[in-house]
Amino acid sequence: MPIRLSPNASLVRFSSSDGLQLEGRTVRGAPDRGVVLCHPHPQYGGSMLTPVIMTVEQAFHEAGYTTLAFNFRGVGGSEGAYGGGQAEVADVTGALTQLEEVLGGRARRFAVAGYSFGSFVGAMAAAADRRVNFYLGVAPPLNHYDFGFLRQAVCPIALIGATRDEHCDASRFEALYLSLPATPWVRRLDATHDFTDTLDALAQACRDATAWATGNQRSSV
Repeated sequence: MPIRLSPNASLVRFSSSDGLQLEGRTVRGAPDRGVVLCHPHPQYGGSMLTPVIMTVEQAFHEAGYTTLAFNFRGVGGSEGAYGGGQAEVADVTGALTQLEEVLGGRARRFAVAGYSFGSFVGAMAAAADRRVNFYLGVAPPLNHYDFGFLRQAVCPIALIGATRDEHCDASRFEALYLSLPATPWVRRLDATHDFTDTLDALAQACRDATAWATGNQRSSV
């Protein structure tokens, strides 16, 4: 699947919940659903232009979501400096508030999707912020971060792993999803951590995950 930046994409600036000005990219979709997209590690070249993030963004947009990808503090035109992961939760919180404003209070579904480091920060936000009713973690780097807090999340959870992920042992990935109190949607792709040459499969997995989440949310109404 070729990655295409939508001609309807708009660059935006918004505030983190602790007052930093961040830059982001919004693509309008349906007014009843939106997703915040969290990029990989800022100190290793991660940004809202990372191919995996753009792939996930495109898949969510095809599912009708209004999308907001953004640069964490200290990346690109975003103010501040790298905060070790904990400080970046305020960036996600600010992005959710920005998305609320973009959708004009009409949204019924708020999702957070993150890749690698972004999956860790996004998971912390999803577990703490009751506005979030779907979390998607792509290639969670479980060799480096403890995701045990995700057991406190009340929203549906989907996880996409890579079978040859140098940052996530298969045993850790399995232990995470088996530890969650509600059964998550899970898929593992034959890929390395950066999903080189497997972006098409990643896009399909994201589409399947959003369809599952939509059905899950309908059944809970």
